[in-house]
Amino acid sequence: MKPSPILVAAGCGLLLAGLGLVPVFHRVTVEAHPGNPVTRVRVESRSLLAIQRPAWGLALTGAPSWSDGEAGFYLLGVDRPQQLQVRAWPGFRQPLTLARTTGMTPAGLREEGDREAFRTWFVALLEQQLEGPSPAWEPAQRDCAGLLRFAFREALAPHTQAWRERVAFTTGAPGQDPSPTFARGWRAGFPTPEGPQPFARGLYLRRLACDPAGRDLQLARPGDLIFFARGGAHAQPDHAMAFVRPDVDGAPMLLYHTGPEGSGRQPGEVRRVRLDDLLHHPDPDFRPLPENPAFLGLYRWRLLAGVAPDASTSRS
Repeated sequence: MKPSPILVAAGCGLLLAGLGLVPVFHRVTVEAHPGNPVTRVRVESRSLLAIQRPAWGLALTGAPSWSDGEAGFYLLGVDRPQQLQVRAWPGFRQPLTLARTTGMTPAGLREEGDREAFRTWFVALLEQQLEGPSPAWEPAQRDCAGLLRFAFREALAPHTQAWRERVAFTTGAPGQDPSPTFARGWRAGFPTPEGPQPFARGLYLRRLACDPAGRDLQLARPGDLIFFARGGAHAQPDHAMAFVRPDVDGAPMLLYHTGPEGSGRQPGEVRRVRLDDLLHHPDPDFRPLPENPAFLGLYRWRLLAGVAPDASTSRS
């Protein structure tokens, strides 16, 4: 008995759809920064349907590393150039040359992995809010600074099943968790003149929880922040945004909450914007350009530098 043409067509359709989800295109990125003895190798994989998927059979050979392919390979420092190879199914092979770097102890390497884990979770939590605000993000704190506080706090939380239910985090883990000992002091709250608090307005986030990283946005990494203030550096910031994952074409992307809008005080929304579009924003006060006095610059969370929270020092 011959199989039904409809069943054959359905089976072929399912087969093709399944093949369209198989990760077959791979892009390797090497992240190396001056003064940082750790080099990170990341692999982004996509299917025939251009859907981002974890690579199959991902491996890195040629040098000792820590972590895994999902979060990235963190490489020990070496005293001479080394030849590496990234492998992934089906038959993907890419050679890399790791330049000479200084050494780092396993403890130091793990701490660097914790920093990257925080960045990964922070960005994932920001991006999830595009689908709708988490029930754990209090409505009264749904503004640009509140979005940063929420993602910061939850990125450091143990990402258990109970946590997933509380936060309504339904996607897969974006990477490993920061270790329980990482940034322990920051888990008590944000530094304010009154001591660590779960709430800190944008001015205190910028001055006490972040370090300035200049005004060159080419140096920005996912998880870094920019601030704007119409009154200049000593005014309370009017707006804050965070860099998230690049767009599919590699263009830098930022994410922010608009804050309450209109005379009716509508709740506002979370938006994702290309850096290039922001540079041409209709309101020149919100263009992150060096000549714009309202643009305060690029900032980085102080915990990423291994600095303990301290409210005794105010920063301009």
